[in-house]
Amino acid sequence: MIDPLLLLAAAAGTGAGAVLRYLAGRIDHPQSFPWPTILVNALGSILLGALLALEARGALGANALYVLGGGLAGGLTTFSSLAVDAIVLFKDGRRSDAAAYLAATLAVGIAGAGAGWWLGS
Repeated sequence: MIDPLLLLAAAAGTGAGAVLRYLAGRIDHPQSFPWPTILVNALGSILLGALLALEARGALGANALYVLGGGLAGGLTTFSSLAVDAIVLFKDGRRSDAAAYLAATLAVGIAGAGAGWWLGS
Protein backbone atom coordinates (compact mmCIF):
# COMPACT_ATOMS: atom_id res chain seq x y z
CA MET A 1 0.00 0.00 0.00
CA ILE A 2 1.21 3.49 -0.81
CA ASP A 3 1.90 5.78 2.12
CA PRO A 4 -0.87 8.44 2.19
CA LEU A 5 1.67 11.22 2.78
CA LEU A 6 3.70 10.07 -0.23
CA LEU A 7 0.55 10.04 -2.33
CA LEU A 8 -0.30 13.54 -1.11
CA ALA A 9 3.23 14.75 -1.95
CA ALA A 10 2.95 13.27 -5.46
CA ALA A 11 -0.43 14.96 -5.89
CA ALA A 12 1.11 18.27 -4.82
CA GLY A 13 3.92 17.73 -7.33
CA THR A 14 1.40 16.98 -10.05
CA GLY A 15 -0.50 20.16 -9.19
CA ALA A 16 2.69 22.23 -9.27
CA GLY A 17 3.62 20.76 -12.65
CA ALA A 18 0.16 21.53 -14.02
CA VAL A 19 0.40 25.14 -12.81
CA LEU A 20 3.81 25.50 -14.50
CA ARG A 21 2.35 24.03 -17.70
CA TYR A 22 -0.54 26.51 -17.54
CA LEU A 23 1.85 29.43 -17.02
CA ALA A 24 3.99 28.29 -19.96
CA GLY A 25 0.86 28.26 -22.11
CA ARG A 26 0.23 31.88 -21.16
CA ILE A 27 3.60 33.02 -22.50
CA ASP A 28 3.00 35.46 -25.32
CA HIS A 29 3.91 33.63 -28.52
CA PRO A 30 2.74 33.54 -32.11
CA GLN A 31 -0.37 31.37 -32.23
CA SER A 32 0.82 29.81 -35.46
CA PHE A 33 2.80 27.01 -33.80
CA PRO A 34 2.37 25.40 -30.34
CA TRP A 35 5.80 26.20 -28.90
CA PRO A 36 4.66 26.20 -25.25
CA THR A 37 3.61 22.55 -25.49
CA ILE A 38 6.97 21.62 -26.99
CA LEU A 39 8.69 23.60 -24.23
CA VAL A 40 6.90 21.90 -21.32
CA ASN A 41 7.33 18.45 -22.84
CA ALA A 42 11.05 19.12 -23.38
CA LEU A 43 11.51 20.41 -19.83
CA GLY A 44 9.61 17.45 -18.41
CA SER A 45 11.71 15.02 -20.44
CA ILE A 46 14.94 16.65 -19.25
CA LEU A 47 13.72 16.57 -15.65
CA LEU A 48 12.63 12.94 -15.81
CA GLY A 49 15.84 11.86 -17.53
CA ALA A 50 17.91 13.56 -14.83
CA LEU A 51 15.82 12.09 -12.04
CA LEU A 52 16.09 8.58 -13.46
CA ALA A 53 19.88 8.94 -13.76
CA LEU A 54 20.13 10.19 -10.19
CA GLU A 55 17.99 7.30 -8.96
CA ALA A 56 20.03 4.78 -10.97
CA ARG A 57 23.26 5.89 -9.31
CA GLY A 58 21.72 5.93 -5.85
CA ALA A 59 21.67 9.71 -5.43
CA LEU A 60 17.85 9.88 -5.33
CA GLY A 61 15.43 7.65 -3.49
CA ALA A 62 12.41 5.93 -4.99
CA ASN A 63 10.01 8.18 -3.07
CA ALA A 64 11.63 11.33 -4.45
CA LEU A 65 11.49 9.85 -7.94
CA TYR A 66 7.80 9.11 -7.42
CA VAL A 67 7.03 12.65 -6.26
CA LEU A 68 9.27 14.57 -8.66
CA GLY A 69 9.12 12.26 -11.68
CA GLY A 70 5.60 10.92 -11.52
CA GLY A 71 4.22 14.03 -9.87
CA LEU A 72 6.03 17.17 -11.01
CA ALA A 73 7.28 15.97 -14.42
CA GLY A 74 4.01 14.12 -15.03
CA GLY A 75 1.97 17.22 -14.27
CA LEU A 76 4.23 19.43 -16.35
CA THR A 77 4.16 17.35 -19.52
CA THR A 78 1.07 16.91 -21.63
CA PHE A 79 0.06 14.38 -24.23
CA SER A 80 -3.49 15.71 -24.51
CA SER A 81 -2.38 19.22 -25.53
CA LEU A 82 0.06 17.68 -28.00
CA ALA A 83 -2.78 15.71 -29.60
CA VAL A 84 -5.16 18.69 -29.73
CA ASP A 85 -2.48 21.00 -31.14
CA ALA A 86 -1.69 18.48 -33.90
CA ILE A 87 -5.36 18.03 -34.75
CA VAL A 88 -5.94 21.79 -34.90
CA LEU A 89 -2.98 22.23 -37.25
CA PHE A 90 -4.23 19.35 -39.39
CA LYS A 91 -7.82 20.65 -39.51
CA ASP A 92 -6.55 24.12 -40.45
CA GLY A 93 -5.02 22.54 -43.55
CA ARG A 94 -1.50 22.78 -42.16
CA ARG A 95 -0.64 19.13 -42.55
CA SER A 96 3.08 19.72 -42.96
CA ASP A 97 3.10 21.86 -39.79
CA ALA A 98 1.23 19.12 -37.92
CA ALA A 99 3.75 16.51 -39.07
CA ALA A 100 6.68 18.79 -38.22
CA TYR A 101 5.17 19.49 -34.80
CA LEU A 102 4.78 15.80 -34.00
CA ALA A 103 8.28 14.98 -35.27
CA ALA A 104 9.82 17.91 -33.37
CA THR A 105 8.04 16.95 -30.16
CA LEU A 106 9.25 13.37 -30.40
CA ALA A 107 12.82 14.43 -31.21
CA VAL A 108 12.92 17.08 -28.47
CA GLY A 109 11.45 14.68 -25.92
CA ILE A 110 13.96 11.94 -26.63
CA ALA A 111 16.87 14.38 -26.81
CA GLY A 112 15.67 16.03 -23.60
CA ALA A 113 15.51 12.73 -21.75
CA GLY A 114 19.02 11.90 -22.99
CA ALA A 115 20.32 15.31 -21.96
CA GLY A 116 18.66 14.96 -18.57
CA TRP A 117 20.22 11.53 -18.08
CA TRP A 118 23.62 12.96 -19.00
CA LEU A 119 23.15 15.86 -16.57
CA GLY A 120 22.08 13.52 -13.80
CA SER A 121 24.95 11.10 -14.37
